[in-house]
Amino acid sequence: MEHLFLPFIRVILNLDDPARLLATFQEFESNPSAISAEDRVRFLDFPDFSTQEANISAATTLSKEELLKKAAQSPGGLTSSEIELLHSRYWGRISFPEDIRFDCFDNLTLVSDEHCSQPLERLERFRSSFYAEFEADAFKTAEAEISRREDEIREAEDRADLAQILEHGHPWLRQLWQEDEGKKPWGYAIFQSPQWKLEDPERQELYEQKQSNLFHWAHLAIGSGTKIRSRWYLEGLDLPSRIDSGESFVLTLNQLRKQFNHLRSQPPKKQAPFLFMDMAEGKIDAIPEGITGGLLRNVFLYLDHSAAASVFDSRGPDDAWIWAVDQDYDLESRDPSSSGYRGYLRVRLQQLLNHFYVARRWHAGEWSMEDLWKAAQKDPHNASFVSMRDEEIFAQNLNREVATAMKRSEDKTSIRTVRLNTC
Repeated sequence: MEHLFLPFIRVILNLDDPARLLATFQEFESNPSAISAEDRVRFLDFPDFSTQEANISAATTLSKEELLKKAAQSPGGLTSSEIELLHSRYWGRISFPEDIRFDCFDNLTLVSDEHCSQPLERLERFRSSFYAEFEADAFKTAEAEISRREDEIREAEDRADLAQILEHGHPWLRQLWQEDEGKKPWGYAIFQSPQWKLEDPERQELYEQKQSNLFHWAHLAIGSGTKIRSRWYLEGLDLPSRIDSGESFVLTLNQLRKQFNHLRSQPPKKQAPFLFMDMAEGKIDAIPEGITGGLLRNVFLYLDHSAAASVFDSRGPDDAWIWAVDQDYDLESRDPSSSGYRGYLRVRLQQLLNHFYVARRWHAGEWSMEDLWKAAQKDPHNASFVSMRDEEIFAQNLNREVATAMKRSEDKTSIRTVRLNTC
């Protein structure tokens, strides 16, 4: 039971000792009314009386009794300093590394629920009568009020973000917001070639940095806003176990296509951080197969040396591209000689966040992957997909950060200004 006292602020500040607290607890557990006022303060994890009085006076003009009644009955009227005081259990702003306390709480989770909950219940029963009138309720309502105000701030930020998107963002972002409410991830699943995965890790890290920078400017160009930008996600998929690094490019893609379609047949899964939380809480025994819900399921990306080289060697954003693979292409039944299409195409890297995404999410029934491939062949730069509109494919682009057909014409000045301001 001694471990229950480790997260106490008094213990962390070396004002008390877990062993002494345990000894006192065992002595008075059967008769808590006999415990001294000073020991009650210890078990409530409060500072001493003089510190309480000083911190209360610094945070509010109310007496302690008035503050507790106000918090219990009208928490919405609490000032920020009053909430902070109650949240800290009268300690105010104390200086110790917060992660120390988190580590103590983490250690508690290592104990089984049964062995942890029973001692906690004993401790709460023991000290429940130590609280002053309204005090226990005041702490609970203050915590709830903190959550309510944080939710209120987030909602206001979401409204401001949406207003920014409506004013400056591409029109399709509004539809994305309406459908996903800024909560689901959006993006693609991606495989990396066996050879590329065996490359020097530093080279892979450099690629990710360059790719991230290109995506950063793409988000600025489309006006995605904070909320939508934060949900952009590329999910790396494991290669199939039987893939042969010596296979031809087309056969490799066919193996990946089978793997992707297998994963696509599984129920959509949560993002990795939430799955790890579920495992820690015992809700699941293992990470399930599948593709994260919200990501496109009618195309996947493939990164190999050629695609990576387009980023490393690029002199501008129009040089960078990546492979997009048609998950429904049947290698055995299709004759590529008729059109030249073989189930994959190059996509301008930044267009993953604009025209290509729109085409696959909302216009897949109108434009097939082969249609997108045909449009890509028109690109005079490197035969990568830019747009379905010729005037955008052949548009002149002098921007050093944003690829062709990424921004609306009225956005040219603003993007240019952002670039100059970041130099």
